[in-house]
Amino acid sequence: MTDAELEKDLIAMSATTSSRPKLTKSGKILLGIAGTSFVGMCAVTLPFLLPAARRVCLPYVPATDAQVHNVMSLVTACKSGRLVDLGSGDGRIVIEAAKHGFKVSFIKLVLFYF
Repeated sequence: MTDAELEKDLIAMSATTSSRPKLTKSGKILLGIAGTSFVGMCAVTLPFLLPAARRVCLPYVPATDAQVHNVMSLVTACKSGRLVDLGSGDGRIVIEAAKHGFKVSFIKLVLFYF
């Protein structure tokens, strides 16, 4: 085969494979749902991800007694069970929940040791 024949074959193949089927109405609806879901998930997760991009970290502020009381008033509606505290800080909520009979676990992230 010569170069001219190969080039003709490539052009013929690209002409037949480039024609895509048209998007049906149900395909457009599914594409819209998927796109809307993606944008919604980005909008929901963005406020949680932006603080990690700060150059200056905010200082640690311990929970007040009123905050601990408010959390315990919400949690004690369950009467008993498990409680997981993410970013537990000084552990005031975990200690108070253990006093109320909960099985508690906590996760504390420490980036710097002073």
